[in-house]
Amino acid sequence: MPRRTTQRTRAGRRPRPRRLLLAALPLGFAASAFAAGTSAAGLASLQEAPALSDAASAADRFQEGNRLYQAGDYEGALDAWLGLFEEGLDSADLHYNIGNAYFKLGELGRAILFYERARVELPGDESVRANLELARSLTADQITPLPGFWVPRVVSWAVRLVPRGWLIAIVTVGYLALASALLHQLLAREPRPWTGRVAATATVLTLVFGANLLIREFDIGRAERGVILRTETAVQSAPSDDPSLQLFTIHEGAVVRIDRRSDEWIEIVLEDGKVGWVRAGDLETI
Repeated sequence: MPRRTTQRTRAGRRPRPRRLLLAALPLGFAASAFAAGTSAAGLASLQEAPALSDAASAADRFQEGNRLYQAGDYEGALDAWLGLFEEGLDSADLHYNIGNAYFKLGELGRAILFYERARVELPGDESVRANLELARSLTADQITPLPGFWVPRVVSWAVRLVPRGWLIAIVTVGYLALASALLHQLLAREPRPWTGRVAATATVLTLVFGANLLIREFDIGRAERGVILRTETAVQSAPSDDPSLQLFTIHEGAVVRIDRRSDEWIEIVLEDGKVGWVRAGDLETI
């Protein structure tokens, strides 16, 4: 199994693409998975799992993209990785590598889009953070974010603290332990006192970590965001192309929050608090 290297982008150094890890899912889920890159603790984040027969092919194509990237063929590497992405394979390392390829090709908007997608899965990864900051520093709009309330940041950090693979394992073990303890109490002639303590502990573990997993899987409470992909986009005060309603313009790579949708229009909020409407085709959701 190839070892993945840790990297970060600095002036004068060429970022290296990440390697692919293949790993098995925890009990009761699937035989194999297309695994995302490891977090700082070295644990794989598991995403959608293709069939076992496809996993080796996906790994080969991923590594072919790495080879092309190292050889300076960024378009070839991007084609290889985008092919996997369009087929539904999803991992932080895949997003990160696609972002690197777009960055090398000068497409800042799409580079930022895929770096942001990688950061959703690996919020504490230093390489993702460094590359994203570098790409955003090169955009035309230097937007100063409003100071945010500390509670949402703390909650978001706590929800992402435990890697997804561990969450699945803990919930599975907790569920099995709870079921075993309850069956023992129901079927045993003389239930032992420890079964009650096991059942109570397993219940707490299953509820707490299960709720955490549900919040992460369904993005509960997280604002929908997008990245502007057009070179320049007019922001309107209403969902209309009327030039008299134009408020200001934003440029490729700007990260925005999506508030409302109306047919072909989207109401966005910039990080500095400005609000307006843009064409839906001008951005892509993270």
